[in-house]
Amino acid sequence: MADLVIVGAGLGGLAAAWDAARFLPDYKIKVIGDEPPYVRHKLRVAVAGKDIMVPTKHVESLGVEFVWGEVEKIRREQREVVLKSGQTLKYDYLILATGSQPSRPKRIEGIEKTMGFRRLEDARRLREEKPSTVAIIGASFVALHVADSALAVGAEPVIIVRSRLVRKSLEPELSQILEERLKEIGVKFVHATPKRVGDGVVEADGQEVKADLIVAAAGVDPDIRLAREAGLDLIWDWAVKVDEQGRTSDPNIFAIGDVANCYSPVTNEPEYLGIGTAATLMAFNAIKAIQGSKAAVKTPAYIKDAFMGGNFVFRAGLVSTEAEKAGFNVERVDVSGTEFGDHAYIVYDKDTRRVIGFSSVSSKDIGPKAIEMEKAIVIKRKIDQVLPESVGGG
Repeated sequence: MADLVIVGAGLGGLAAAWDAARFLPDYKIKVIGDEPPYVRHKLRVAVAGKDIMVPTKHVESLGVEFVWGEVEKIRREQREVVLKSGQTLKYDYLILATGSQPSRPKRIEGIEKTMGFRRLEDARRLREEKPSTVAIIGASFVALHVADSALAVGAEPVIIVRSRLVRKSLEPELSQILEERLKEIGVKFVHATPKRVGDGVVEADGQEVKADLIVAAAGVDPDIRLAREAGLDLIWDWAVKVDEQGRTSDPNIFAIGDVANCYSPVTNEPEYLGIGTAATLMAFNAIKAIQGSKAAVKTPAYIKDAFMGGNFVFRAGLVSTEAEKAGFNVERVDVSGTEFGDHAYIVYDKDTRRVIGFSSVSSKDIGPKAIEMEKAIVIKRKIDQVLPESVGGG
């Protein structure tokens, strides 16, 4: 039998193991993980003490073996990985699903004093230390998760925003609307550029934000150490470069999830998403490629999240600012107050009338409409085909 080794037991690694068990019956499948798997984007409910672990019993019953430990290095010529314990595992194909770590921007002096919000111990620390104030550096979705968690333990969250909330996922007006909604339920915002982190304080453009805990939530850094040391090609110098099937510069090694680029169905160019939905699709593509398929499933930028006070946020495709950077002749349609949500915009290319983006902030789950917009973007539907009748649709 051939050997498939998957490094990483997050959502991407588990999805790859599950798909391999279904589509590669002649392979021995091993997953190497440094901690038992859990749903990372549900860390905020773990703060409340809820179980977010992902059982492995079913996938193990399909013949998948889990090896708990950390990989020290990849020996490409020998096609083997070496664990820190000294154990060596041979592979015919290797999948890197090593994920990412919280980014700590070097431009901020003392940033190493911050904690992240990426692992179970981060959730436990927030729960057990019972802070009265939590300063959050960054305006990402993770920053909002931390704010949600802080409120859950009775702390005041203070988000330090350099630009605007989740700017790559929401139209500018929606960022402002979301901020106003969150202010109403106790989230404080400081619009300034963080310059220095001290003991219990963040200095930002002359202001001092004092806090019991300081959390860095300014994005992530892909965990590329193994790939870089193995000599695999990188893209942008900070992610593993892969083709549309997830294949690296070594045809026997694939990379999926947060550690690698994927491809935008809007521009057909490489992009970085770092979200679980993309990781699972990338896993499927990699396994099918190992099976012999030449095709690849699209990895659309689709995010659905809900925050304190019943604030539902949706994003598919590109926001207008990112679409303009990509060279589109951008036009927007305001579809607020329709089935698309309380506040929502559709973005399209004026030249082709193709739908290229959608974002919404709403007090209710618009579920099916958000998925409809995701599909419209992938299959290149025209704006006239998706507009509700109340705003000019047919």
